[in-house]
Amino acid sequence: MGYAIELSGVTKRYATGEGQVTALDDLSLAAEAGEVLAVMGPSGSGKSTLLHLVGAMDRADEGTIRVGETEVSALSSRELPAYRQRIGFVFQRFHLLPALTVEDNVAAPVLPYRTGYDKHERARELLAAVGLTGKERSLPSGISGGEQQRVAIARALIGAPGLLLADEPTGNLDSATGAGIVQLLLELREARGMTVLVATHDLVVASRCDRIVRLRDGRVTDDAPVPKGRAPERVLEEISRLQPGP
Repeated sequence: MGYAIELSGVTKRYATGEGQVTALDDLSLAAEAGEVLAVMGPSGSGKSTLLHLVGAMDRADEGTIRVGETEVSALSSRELPAYRQRIGFVFQRFHLLPALTVEDNVAAPVLPYRTGYDKHERARELLAAVGLTGKERSLPSGISGGEQQRVAIARALIGAPGLLLADEPTGNLDSATGAGIVQLLLELREARGMTVLVATHDLVVASRCDRIVRLRDGRVTDDAPVPKGRAPERVLEEISRLQPGP
């Protein structure tokens, strides 16, 4: 079952050589359990920071973040690893370990932990779910970029997460391969009931989601549902006002 997400008054600042930058500025945002939410905006708008805070890869300076029944912003350092195991992460760069087989890459996040399932059996099941049966013993260098991203998605699902965070998951792929990755994410959401938060520049990716939120300068400027039941070109036309500026 997917997790609901709620951010309230979230601010995140970073120190730079030229002073302090506010990446998120008193941001409030919510997503329903099982929703696929696209986060759009120009570079530097706060998209990646938002995902990093929800995934507890970084901490907010102010505000509260709740994922399911967990108040992420209140977790201690000792509690963070257990929380992160319940979240799946997919990035623009695949971050596969080149010396490990595809199957071992998928199993890698849970190898240090005791589990109630066979880790490699689950890895093989997930590879089948993302269409990579027969590639289990391949090395990352021996498969295509689209296949590498499918491996990364399978790896993100190894812990049966209630939330999948995808940061520009199609950014390094051609349009046809990227469309296949988006379709795969939607099918996995339907099959597993996950909530999915996607940071993207791509309107075609966003048009497949349930809702689009646009950020600028760390604040929400637009929040709109994606029209359903219409021709794809009409959907793109209707949401084109959310096209990120420079």
